[in-house]
Amino acid sequence: MDHSKSKTSRSAKVKRSFLEGSTPLIIGALVLVLGGGLVGYTVGHRQGLSVTGYGADAEQLAEVVKVQKERLDLQGKMLNSATQERDVAVANAESLFDTVQQVKADQQQVDSMLNLYRTVLKQRGGISLTVQNLGIRPLPENAYEYQIDLLQVSPNNRRASGSIELRLIRGTEILVVPLEKSQFNFENFERLTGRWTMPKGFTPQFIEVRMTGAVPVAKRFNWARGGAVVAPSAFISEIPQVKPNVQ
Repeated sequence: MDHSKSKTSRSAKVKRSFLEGSTPLIIGALVLVLGGGLVGYTVGHRQGLSVTGYGADAEQLAEVVKVQKERLDLQGKMLNSATQERDVAVANAESLFDTVQQVKADQQQVDSMLNLYRTVLKQRGGISLTVQNLGIRPLPENAYEYQIDLLQVSPNNRRASGSIELRLIRGTEILVVPLEKSQFNFENFERLTGRWTMPKGFTPQFIEVRMTGAVPVAKRFNWARGGAVVAPSAFISEIPQVKPNVQ
């Protein structure tokens, strides 16, 4: 009986001694297990964040590449359009250059003919100061544009100088048109242009050009037909008939 109790007591002491001796090992093992788990969680968590960041960077990079591609496509289209416009401009410039050269050649020919005509007219006595042409063009808002061509061919190359007046006539009413240039001074030809606004309700019967200078000149045109009034009986003394002095 005593022998069994003694045996049991020794076994308990051995177990207690074993546990006491193994405690540091057990604690170390637990520390290793817990440390390994913590390290694994930390590494895994960081790795997960890294993978997530890479995905976001990849998406952002793809978006940047997409935007750049769209910009390149747009610039390519703009370049193609600019190239086409340049080609058209070059073609137009070449055509315009040819046209200008042709106009210059035609102008030289016309100038030569005019010089020839003036020489012949001077030899025949020349042409006194006259209104070669009067053009009137209606514009919006009751406005009108005028174009007056004056002509003189003097045998002694005397210049024509003086002042000019444009009148609108309706019965006994006379309206003087304000001219942008009322003075003239030329040798052979001069063109006067400008605009005026017609008073509302006023429709002229005639339009008259008067010039003062060495020899006063007046010429009247029919407003409705646009043609010159030739020798109206009421104004014969005021409108001298200017003709070339042919000899």
